[in-house]
Amino acid sequence: MKKLFLTFLFGLIAISISAQTKHFPTMFAHRGCWTMNEEKEFVIPENSVAAVAMAKKMGYTGIECDVHYTKDKVMVILHDNTLNRTTRLAKDYSPLKEPVKLSDVTFEELRNNYVLASTNPELRTPVPTLKELLDECKKQGIVPMLHSALEESFRMAQEMFGDGWVCFTSDQKQIQKAREFSNCIALLAINDGTPEANIERLKTIGGHCGISTMNYKLLTSEFCQAMTSQGYIVQASIFPAPHEATGQRNGITYQLTDFSFMPTSQQKPIQTINLKKKETLPDETIGMGGFLIELKVKGKAQLTIDGKTTYPIESDGKETLYIGHRFFDRSLPSITIQGEDMKLKKMKVKVYDLTHSPSND
Repeated sequence: MKKLFLTFLFGLIAISISAQTKHFPTMFAHRGCWTMNEEKEFVIPENSVAAVAMAKKMGYTGIECDVHYTKDKVMVILHDNTLNRTTRLAKDYSPLKEPVKLSDVTFEELRNNYVLASTNPELRTPVPTLKELLDECKKQGIVPMLHSALEESFRMAQEMFGDGWVCFTSDQKQIQKAREFSNCIALLAINDGTPEANIERLKTIGGHCGISTMNYKLLTSEFCQAMTSQGYIVQASIFPAPHEATGQRNGITYQLTDFSFMPTSQQKPIQTINLKKKETLPDETIGMGGFLIELKVKGKAQLTIDGKTTYPIESDGKETLYIGHRFFDRSLPSITIQGEDMKLKKMKVKVYDLTHSPSND
């Protein structure tokens, strides 16, 4: 296992983020909690039943899934318009050579001829129907977030979960249709607009609702405060680092993520490492888990994980900053902090091994 270490370097920081109060948003796993190996091959496929079960083990509140019709109008879970990226031929597990559109394939053809791509033969299962995925959500106690423009999908979720699901779409008319028969949480996908303009849009939806955006520049602390102070949800959607951590500090309430980890109160760290003492972890690989960095620093600094994921920071040293990542079948990464005239007050890493969590049983 790699040593978990701390080094100090000096240099100018081009970008900065402001420290805010501690904030842990409600976490949703984007397309479920899927995993890839170092060769970028799926182990747990995205938008799969297995990805729902993994989301439960990792402590996510819910999962986001993409709903589309087959040629004969069966609702299935698939993100892309084509099958090529996430499926293989069922007969020999070979890749699809020509583009195959979901809308050109009947459900029977989909079920018989294609399987989800996975390095684990046991997870090379058919593309799930919406009903199959919702059944797993119900079994696991996971909240489904339906990224969909199909009213039929909303009615199925309402029938199975009552109001305990999330309607997520950029189609405001579809949300308003869903509101006619459901008091579920409704998230309108937007990428622009002032808080005032977005609040006016949300007033036409009514009930417990909010916005979701992929535009990280929109999520300033002022924007988040203006929205959340009026009771609206602000969701940050699948940002790369460091924008997810910035959104968390700026006051988002929901996080739709591919990699962020924020422990629940039931999840206890197996070890807390004070990096000022340069302690190391036991020499073992954790099957699945996460780590949470607690950082308090005065001045400008740059935190780098594994030499590639960088978080520029600017802080007055009064607030603790939090950065969390999930991981699978690996040792913890190297962590480096550097800065000019910075003062490190605290830097801890809490390690969570979820391999033997109760939900595994």
